[in-house]
Amino acid sequence: MRLIIMLLLSVFCVGHLTAEELSFYKKETDNWWTVFGGADTETGQATCWGRASKKDGSLFELHRSLVDGELWAFVHNTEWEIQGPDQGSLRWNFFSDRKDGLIAGANFDYVLKDKNTILILQIEPKQFSEALWNARYFTLVMPGNVANLSLSFESKGGSMLTSLAECVKQNEKKYKNFKPSLEKIPDAVKEQL
Repeated sequence: MRLIIMLLLSVFCVGHLTAEELSFYKKETDNWWTVFGGADTETGQATCWGRASKKDGSLFELHRSLVDGELWAFVHNTEWEIQGPDQGSLRWNFFSDRKDGLIAGANFDYVLKDKNTILILQIEPKQFSEALWNARYFTLVMPGNVANLSLSFESKGGSMLTSLAECVKQNEKKYKNFKPSLEKIPDAVKEQL
């Protein structure tokens, strides 16, 4: 049993050390948002993403894959205590700086990662970016009694999207055919298993 535990630990530690995370872009667009570019050799995913963090530890990330072009969002809200099914639907509303200035809204499905975290997959880029470009803030209207999440831009959403587009343009060709690391466990460790 002790040998098995040691082997599992060595596989985990060696695998963790051999996975390479590449960072290729970072730009602060305003007081709330920063745009990043990064790739993970273990998963084969390379993305450019905008991140907004709140003082309470909540965060929102909008990702654009450089590998397949998919657009998705990762949302962690410390106020959420989501119970129930592993997926659901929410309403995403975009507002201007005027009172009651609803620009657009759409329904999206999400996947629950834990009680505080959701993924919104397969966002339609054109309709979404047109609304976000002109928005001063947006709100995720959650189902049932789950608290809504609102995020603001210092200016309009275009400043974050401009940097996101810049990150994509600079790196898309390089990471279009990015592949995961196929050899996760060194041969020396495999022979011991």
